[in-house]
Amino acid sequence: MFGYVRIYKPELKVREYEEYKAVYCTLCKTLGKEYGLFSRLLLSYDATFYVLLRDCTAEKQAPQYKKGRCPFNPAKVCRYQIDCAESYRAAAALTVVLAYHKAKDNRRDAKGFKKAAAALACAFLRASYKKAAKRYPRFAEIAEGAMQKQQALETQRCDSADRAADPSALALAALCTADMPAGEQRRVAERIAYCVGRWVYLMDAYDDMETDWKTGGYNPFLLQYAVTSREDLRRDDVQEGILRSIYMTENEAATTLALLSGGVHRTILENILCDGLNARTQSIREKYQKSPAA
Repeated sequence: MFGYVRIYKPELKVREYEEYKAVYCTLCKTLGKEYGLFSRLLLSYDATFYVLLRDCTAEKQAPQYKKGRCPFNPAKVCRYQIDCAESYRAAAALTVVLAYHKAKDNRRDAKGFKKAAAALACAFLRASYKKAAKRYPRFAEIAEGAMQKQQALETQRCDSADRAADPSALALAALCTADMPAGEQRRVAERIAYCVGRWVYLMDAYDDMETDWKTGGYNPFLLQYAVTSREDLRRDDVQEGILRSIYMTENEAATTLALLSGGVHRTILENILCDGLNARTQSIREKYQKSPAA
């Protein structure tokens, strides 16, 4: 996951923003407790979304929080959840598992300094990964399977963004519902997670189009729209086709949330799916609306 799944702060009430920060800080604290102090550096907004969705699906009572000091900034007062839920421990393990597989992927594809850095990250994360995989073997299984399918599509130079996004979307859907009881709420959460996973993949590909065009890296949009020049990146049919797919995906995620019956963190989830995703899409879109550099 790539840090795209964020709140849109201007549309959040103060108490909602404080609640979101408390979830973020509690996850940070859980990462440190479960996998060591430096694992906190892996903290992401995407993993925070996992906690929000899981807790909302569980339909439990609103959590209680207490104040504490941030270990990285003792002058900062944070709020942490009392009686930390299982969703935080699962999110911490998921963070480690995905970070390890991302480092492995970079080690395989990168060159020079980036390849060396990825190899170092793999070595650094290996012990934590083994611990997380032992506690949550299903997470490791899903992530490994998704990486293999993704690698196969990239090796084939798949020219369909829909097909290329599917392994990531299916993986996030499976990860978010790995131990949920069967029923309607699981199906709803699964669909939301699928849409978010698909959106993240498409957004990452959209964001990296120009870089991948320069370096020759794999990007399904470059192949699907036969992009051969920098000017092609800004062609109307290219931009309209990509944005249509992204908008449809984020809209489905937002409308599916209405079928989720839980109330915990619900307004924050609505903010992310209805406003946060779109705000991030617009920020990347603006990059391609600017005149190309000389």
